[in-house]
Amino acid sequence: MMNHLLIQMMIICEGVLDMFSFLQRLLNALKREISVILAVAAYENNRNAGKSSLGNWQNLIDPAQLMLFYIVVRIGFKYLRGNNPLAAGGSTDLYFSIVVFIATGFSIAFIFRNVVIKALSGLKLRSPLYYPRIKPLDILLALSINDIRALATLSLALLGLVWCFTWSFRFDSPGLAISVYMLTAILAVGFGLCVVFLAGLNKWVLKIIRRLMQRLIIFTSGIFFATFELPAYTRPLVTWNPVLHAVELFRYSINNQYPIPDISLSYLIWCSMVLLGFSLILYRTNELLLLEANDD
Repeated sequence: MMNHLLIQMMIICEGVLDMFSFLQRLLNALKREISVILAVAAYENNRNAGKSSLGNWQNLIDPAQLMLFYIVVRIGFKYLRGNNPLAAGGSTDLYFSIVVFIATGFSIAFIFRNVVIKALSGLKLRSPLYYPRIKPLDILLALSINDIRALATLSLALLGLVWCFTWSFRFDSPGLAISVYMLTAILAVGFGLCVVFLAGLNKWVLKIIRRLMQRLIIFTSGIFFATFELPAYTRPLVTWNPVLHAVELFRYSINNQYPIPDISLSYLIWCSMVLLGFSLILYRTNELLLLEANDD
């Protein structure tokens, strides 16, 4: 009886040790993967900064210029509607200033847009860092980190300046804001992997996807408008876009009084996870095609 009990205890201990060994190997693999991604991100960031006399500031100045252009466009729209762009009274002005409204939409929508556009440009890294451990997925994740870091820094800086000038600080749901940022990044990576393979089918497919990204996706992502401003019968024309849900939820996380009709966090989660899962399966079964393309 005692021998049988000892044997069972030894089997249990071996199982526990095997589990800890597996977790240790998994943790070491994750650490190596994160180190590779961060190294690629640092290399790309320094390489891009070396092309400009402004250095690393160029990564912030480029999106800041585009965001300023969008703010001017939004003010122009208000003039055309006959509203004073510098005074409250417009529908979105009840909840945000023009700068905050555009900055929140821009920082979310352009995470998605930039990652997908860079994926379409090719997941290549011609540098001394390119060795078999660096895969196309590592490059896409590294590019995503750089874009997220730049846009998050820019948006937080603008929000901080607005709050300093207005002397009012408001951030009702920071946890929701972080979740939306992460889900948007997941959505962008998933869609980026899918379009890499679609773009490889034909050059016309690549052009069509670029046009969709530059026009249809961006103009339905809510950068210039709020969902509650639209008539109810027109909302289904834009609420199919999960980026719109991310933008509106991010605005809601700053001001919980901001109305978000037909906007759903569950829809954003569902789109992000399903698209990521499908793209990873597609990548796992077709990774060799991307590796051969990188060797061209």
